Amino acid sequence: MQFGVGDFSGQRPPASPVAHRQLYAELLDQAELIEAAGLDSMWVSEHHFAEDGYMPAVIPIVAALLARTARITVATDRLAASLHDPIRLAEDAIALDLLSGGRFILGLSLCYRDEEFRGFGVEASTDAQRLEELVPVLRAAFDGGSATIGGREVRITPGPATTAGPKLMIAADGDHGAARAARLADMLMVDPTEPWKVVDEAVMAFDRERGNASGELVLFTYGALSERGRKAAWSDVADGFRYMRHNYDRWMGREPTRDLPPSHYRLLLGTTDEVAEQVSEYGRRYGDRVHLVLRCNYPGMSAVAVAEQVRLWGSAAEKARSARGC
Repeated sequence: MQFGVGDFSGQRPPASPVAHRQLYAELLDQAELIEAAGLDSMWVSEHHFAEDGYMPAVIPIVAALLARTARITVATDRLAASLHDPIRLAEDAIALDLLSGGRFILGLSLCYRDEEFRGFGVEASTDAQRLEELVPVLRAAFDGGSATIGGREVRITPGPATTAGPKLMIAADGDHGAARAARLADMLMVDPTEPWKVVDEAVMAFDRERGNASGELVLFTYGALSERGRKAAWSDVADGFRYMRHNYDRWMGREPTRDLPPSHYRLLLGTTDEVAEQVSEYGRRYGDRVHLVLRCNYPGMSAVAVAEQVRLWGSAAEKARSARGC
């Protein structure tokens, strides 16, 4: 199993005294902390036109994080495919692969915010189609440098550092998301809001479409750690979690979630020993192909608080590895 931290969103809640310049500087320090904690990856998330400055330009940020680290993977967890020019994205992904020696993963997803479709002049009804048309362009660019788009052939140079280019990940969104990931991507991503039943079904659909059970699974989860126990862990992140959840609720046109943390979430919550034991359920269900990504950094949290969460998550991950003998 592998262990990561995400997603980093660069949000600044209205009452926060921290400017975005400082938040971005802290991202670089946090990348170093994740590497020092023995964790495997750092994930960033994209949105546009948000009042709190939710991170819109993830590609240059990934480049900076890769330059600041030597070992960990840095990845996009939800880059909204419809909002990106395929050739430009292929060139950017290859550049990140070259800069990092293969430490970049390009995670793609559908888009859902009307503001983003309008802002980029994209018809919402074409969203899934644009994602499916994007991936062959990326694959062609990664494989041989020649990609065809809109009836024109374009030669993309230079080629990537790794043989097949950066790994592609697609989120298991909607009824066909897992099957889409199996057809088009190397890795399946499942959202942290999904309960075990939905994860099981997504993994089964992914494996069935692939024809094997060896595809990589990137499973996101929410949570927090404290050596004072589960209640203390939740208390340390509750305000940031609430802001995050209610912000997403508003974007999705829903009433604010009342019961926090939601009981159906697959939370990793408690001491390092307790979280290491909770991690074991992922190994039991899906084996060592799991890349487990914990969001323990929430909008408005101080850099000191995030650093402590990263340290504790690194300790829990090491205990989980030892328990599995890896």
